[in-house]
Amino acid sequence: MEGCTTQVSVDRVLGILIKAIAPRMWQLNGLLLLNAILMGVVVGVGAYAPRYRRHPVIGVLFLGAATLFLPIISNVASTVGSVRLIITYLLHQLVPEVTCMQYAHLILVLVWTGLVVVIGINASVVVAGDARESRNIDPPTILWIKAIWTAYLTFSTVPLNSIMIRISAPLFVIMFTKLLFKYSTFYKARQSFALGRSPRLIAGYMAHLQQPCHQVVDGDATPPPALVVMGEDEVQLEKQPHGYTFKRMPNQGSNRLVTLDRVWQLNNDMNMLQKPTVQPKDLCFSFALFKLLRCRFAKYSVVEAGFMKADKFFRATLLKGTTDHKRVFGVIEDELSFIHDYYYSSLPIYYSHHVLPILSIALSLCSIGYCLFLIVFFSQLLADPRASQLTCYVDKWCDQSNSDLLLEFGTLFFDLVPTYLVLAVLVLAETRDIASCICSNWTKVALICHHVNQARWQLPAVVQKCIGLLLEYRRCKLVNNWNGNMKQCSILAVHCPGKKTPFLLRHVLRRRDRKRKKKVHVPSAVKAAIFEALKREEGLLAGEEGALKHIRPPSTGVRCDGKCPAYSILVWHVATSVFEVSQTTPQSMDDPQDSKVAATHLSRYCAYLVTICPELLPDDDEWCKSLYEDVKKDADRVLPAALHAAEYQQLVLLLSADSNHQVLKDGAELGKQLVDSKTGWEALARFWSQMILYLAPSDNLEGHADAIARGGELITLLWALLAHAGIAGTAAATSAAANHV
Repeated sequence: MEGCTTQVSVDRVLGILIKAIAPRMWQLNGLLLLNAILMGVVVGVGAYAPRYRRHPVIGVLFLGAATLFLPIISNVASTVGSVRLIITYLLHQLVPEVTCMQYAHLILVLVWTGLVVVIGINASVVVAGDARESRNIDPPTILWIKAIWTAYLTFSTVPLNSIMIRISAPLFVIMFTKLLFKYSTFYKARQSFALGRSPRLIAGYMAHLQQPCHQVVDGDATPPPALVVMGEDEVQLEKQPHGYTFKRMPNQGSNRLVTLDRVWQLNNDMNMLQKPTVQPKDLCFSFALFKLLRCRFAKYSVVEAGFMKADKFFRATLLKGTTDHKRVFGVIEDELSFIHDYYYSSLPIYYSHHVLPILSIALSLCSIGYCLFLIVFFSQLLADPRASQLTCYVDKWCDQSNSDLLLEFGTLFFDLVPTYLVLAVLVLAETRDIASCICSNWTKVALICHHVNQARWQLPAVVQKCIGLLLEYRRCKLVNNWNGNMKQCSILAVHCPGKKTPFLLRHVLRRRDRKRKKKVHVPSAVKAAIFEALKREEGLLAGEEGALKHIRPPSTGVRCDGKCPAYSILVWHVATSVFEVSQTTPQSMDDPQDSKVAATHLSRYCAYLVTICPELLPDDDEWCKSLYEDVKKDADRVLPAALHAAEYQQLVLLLSADSNHQVLKDGAELGKQLVDSKTGWEALARFWSQMILYLAPSDNLEGHADAIARGGELITLLWALLAHAGIAGTAAATSAAANHV
């Protein structure tokens, strides 16, 4: 037959064809799967565990996913085109009639690429902060480049009238709509006085705030101040030397502005607010305190931010009377949760207007609907397990039968797996975004403030019931960004006495515990002990309004008094561990177990602060770390000899005689004094509670901002609590600041 070649030539061309195509197909499939996994990590960490973004490994994955996206999709597009050209060229050496089809492969690759871009848009964090906060994060321009480049690759690769365009067109509509929505909401939030420019307004407003006369509400002895909660953009403003302020103060008829005193007049017997788990007053109080705390992060001093005009009400409401520790800690946790949302998520930018959260939910629903459509559509491809990525038909093949030849390369399984992975990741991300808008405290505050502004707000019973259910949940697990944990670190790694374990097992456990920083949930006993210590502070609750105060270090009459806090912490930590070993008898009724829990947990937490978070302590951070390392090395050298019998007398003897570091010697001596004087756990709990309160006041804003980004630290919670209670710092710092009040 004319135009036919020999069988040897046919085999040779087919061999070259397979060698040329197989590596490229494996490369293409590997890149698709790799980027799908990277996007899963990005969304999983960014959406469900944002505090791990600063982990070195996770940070590299984030950077890699963002940096490698454009090279990967460009390589994928070029590989798809080159494979087809290679096949066509080689087969044309045999016969001219060659038809290659890869429509299913192309549509899966292009849809996968667009879905990855949408995931990147959702995962990008945008922060509309004030210039003084130095935390403004613009929407990344690279998102536009990715979207435009993806659209170009799609429309330049396939015919405009093909089914692939009709299937992928809604994806690009969603992609560019999300981009425009994110950019527009960011610029609107940045100009909003309720969000972006809030610190300048709050600082100026607090400078001119006059405490009006209020009637006592619900038995409150101290009337609530007119702290701003919501509605700043609905009131006329004017510039002042200290910032912006309202042309008419809240008590002069600005009824669109929701202030704390108006919220405090809510009647709890309304249908919407009937027995909610989330107390509307406390939640709005947290939101008002969050705005004050933002002024601190914007470099305003405690006086400039107006903390002193709220501390009297804070103390009277949360620290006096029968109020328990759960309420005061809940208010501060919600406040820091608002701070975390604002600085480390894109959620707050949607609250510059009440319609924007609804539009955000609508976009997410459209995205989920499109993903479900693609899942159903692509499921048809799974019906044929032999479906290939590339199929070529050769008319009148040169063999004895002179029939057509069908060549298949790859399998669609390698396209479907990454595509379904990306679809699942996007559905989870959109679901989480919807849950954030519906269940977040931002939405609850917006609903409460809308209710305050609408005295006769009439809603259907079903809607009222839904709002009531929303307020019943204190914090949704999907959007919870405050972990409520405290890490534990022990130099001696003392285990409870009386437990008989093999020598080698004890040795392994002890060495592991000395190196590992364990994390536990903050026990209720710890919060109760700190709360009682705060209420015992002399003059705190009886001080005059606006008077700056400080907490003195605990005085115990031992030789480490007067030394730096880190040294005292480690000495008392060793002494507490020694005392714990000595307690071989069950706790008596006069020495409750809660005191032991509070003392031991706070002791180990303070040791953790010395070694891991020394920047939150008054001492130099490098010196603190070196001190801890020196003490730990000496303890590791001394303790293995006593591992066969963790008894009190042997432990004190070894620490006193064999240790070289003075901290261990002082700790052993102090521990022996505690045992000989029959000191109980209650005294140790009081000491550690006062110590953590003494350490908490600080001007290290960046250190506490990093702690909030990690999911929170107990000392950061106490730092915010003490600031609102009027405790600004140490005696020297507060005395200087008090002269300016």
